[in-house]
Amino acid sequence: MIFLQIYVRKSYIQNFYFSVMAFLGTKNLLQLLKGADIITPFNQDRIKNGSYELSLGDQVFQTDTKPRSVKSLNSGQKIHIEPGQFALLLTEETVKIPKDKIAFISIKAGIKFKGLVNVSGFHVDPGFEGKLLFSVYNAGPATIVLSRGSRYFPIWFADLNESQDYVGTHDKQVNIPNEPVEALSQGEIASPSVLSARIDDVKHMKTKIEWAVLAILTLMIALSVKFCTDANKLKEAVDYGYKKKTEEIIHDSTYKKMQSGINILSNKIDSLIKVTTQRSDSTKHNKVRQ
Repeated sequence: MIFLQIYVRKSYIQNFYFSVMAFLGTKNLLQLLKGADIITPFNQDRIKNGSYELSLGDQVFQTDTKPRSVKSLNSGQKIHIEPGQFALLLTEETVKIPKDKIAFISIKAGIKFKGLVNVSGFHVDPGFEGKLLFSVYNAGPATIVLSRGSRYFPIWFADLNESQDYVGTHDKQVNIPNEPVEALSQGEIASPSVLSARIDDVKHMKTKIEWAVLAILTLMIALSVKFCTDANKLKEAVDYGYKKKTEEIIHDSTYKKMQSGINILSNKIDSLIKVTTQRSDSTKHNKVRQ
């Protein structure tokens, strides 16, 4: 029962889709484009596999240019879209979508395989008239080179079951408008290559800081060792000086004591000699009297 409901719903959607929208084949597309000014300038040789191949026109904008502004291209002039960068590309041709048709746009596979991604819309509204603007991003690893006048943008047409008037702000577009340019000009695009360069710079700075810290630590250790060695030598010198001074003090004190003792002894000897002399003189005097 569930499978039947899904099948019926899917069949209904598919039938509704194809009843509303049927893509034009090569024959019908050629008939449509030759019968009206839908693509200007028109070249029959550019119809391929049910699509018409549009080319790069005279205006581009790239996020890695300085100053950031719209650039005009000469015939055959090349542009280089670097990895991680955006670009706005204006078609050479002016398209005029019939009110009972809707168009779908893309980028040729050969360019997409290199990494160029269409980040803008994928369809063109009924009734639109003007040049088409592609916003692209290089998601690949290498530079993508484009040249003015080369075919890059296939466009397909499909029928609608009713006519639609164009309601939008890009009608009669012949130049790259200011809005997307201003949007892509805000700040620096953080592309993978830019981020990789910044990471490398940070790594180099980290290495330099590590070496600087290591050098400072080595110097501090050397100074600490020298300070400790000098402190020990200073302590030894102080101890030696203190010891010598102590010895001098002790020596001076001993010398003074010895000198004092000698003086005392000398005085005693002098006194003893004096007493002995006096006694000898007294004895002699007595003998004379007798």
